[in-house]
Amino acid sequence: MSIYALPDPDDDHQDLITEARARFLADLAAGIAALDRAGATLDQLRAPTLADIELVDGRDGRDLSVLLEDCIRYGRAAYAVMHAVIDKETP
Repeated sequence: MSIYALPDPDDDHQDLITEARARFLADLAAGIAALDRAGATLDQLRAPTLADIELVDGRDGRDLSVLLEDCIRYGRAAYAVMHAVIDKETP
């Protein structure tokens, strides 16, 4: 019997999964941050100082704002679900 253990292929597979999960969470966080910045820019466009008329009058500006808020909410939910998967908790 050898005293040297062969590397476990399952460990390599688990390492790949761990790395991919970390990338997934990082990408989600970056996307949420980008959407937050876009929302802040939209708020500037709709504020009295800039008052982009096409985003202030009518419903388009409000619709964009609501869509961005929903996207951020869904992104945060996806982030939370992935953490629940990683932490083996029930979301």
